[in-house]
Amino acid sequence: MGQKMLLNLPEKDLKKIETLVKTGEYTTKSEFIRFAVKQFLYSPEKVRTLEEMTLKLQKQPKARKEIEREIEEVKKETRRVISKMKR
Repeated sequence: MGQKMLLNLPEKDLKKIETLVKTGEYTTKSEFIRFAVKQFLYSPEKVRTLEEMTLKLQKQPKARKEIEREIEEVKKETRRVISKMKR
């Protein structure tokens, strides 16, 4: 299953959701929220946008800070391994 999350909504939006639940359109508020999120994330336009953004990010060179962070992680791991070898 998924993760729980806290969601704050404006009162007017919450009342509309509660009305949809009371009228039987959705069994619970959670069901409505899951439906709305899926509609947003998986609409053809959003999928296309996410694919374009992913491709763009994959083509971008790594930021200097990210490279420096990765170098530091490798140095730490190297020191750890060397320390174990000395024992």
